[in-house]
Amino acid sequence: MDVVPLSKKICDEFVTKKHYTRRASIFWVGFGLVEDKRIQGVCVFGQPSPSIQKHAFKDRDFRLFELARLVVQTKTPNASSFLVGGALRQLEPRPCAVISYADSEQGHCGFIYQATNWLYTGAVVAHDKMYIVEGKRMHAMTLRDRGITAPTRWAKEHNIPMVKPSPKHRYFFLCGNKAQKKTMKKLLNYPIVTEYPKTDPTRYDDGPDIIVKHEEVSHTLPLFWETTNGHC
Repeated sequence: MDVVPLSKKICDEFVTKKHYTRRASIFWVGFGLVEDKRIQGVCVFGQPSPSIQKHAFKDRDFRLFELARLVVQTKTPNASSFLVGGALRQLEPRPCAVISYADSEQGHCGFIYQATNWLYTGAVVAHDKMYIVEGKRMHAMTLRDRGITAPTRWAKEHNIPMVKPSPKHRYFFLCGNKAQKKTMKKLLNYPIVTEYPKTDPTRYDDGPDIIVKHEEVSHTLPLFWETTNGHC
């Protein structure tokens, strides 16, 4: 296996067809897992929420990413952690920090982040409600993607049940040399929880495999798809 930079087009295809949200996000950079000359997974990084950018670290002068989507279709053991580890080693500029979440709503607790030695800072609730639409729990962002600009008002008008969301487990990874990691860890505003959460491993049915051959992937891709200014 190998990990290589990918185009936004390929990453978007994997995310919209294979990720449980079936929804893309704003990505800055993406990497692919190569196995047997085929792309078997993607890992993409984007911008965290404004509140995380503002409050996660004290006096931050380094870039902060969010690992926004992770999709792996191969059944090879440890493929996901291999992809995440390989992507983190290539992520630039350094030093930098990465935040990611494991959604307990989907039965996730962050096994991949635990296997790659992320810092666990506890379970959080990022929004105040979920919406039950046609028997399925939906996030407000999903409704907004469908053109519903005021989800709560829309739900009340259409008798759509609203329920409390399940928490998400929050993880951080620090990229840099030993001294840089030590400094970033001291600047982290959230207490580190030494005991990782546990649950039974699960895998959802994500449909047929996407076939993208390794030779179709450009090896001269810029690391960032979009130019970004300042520290994000």
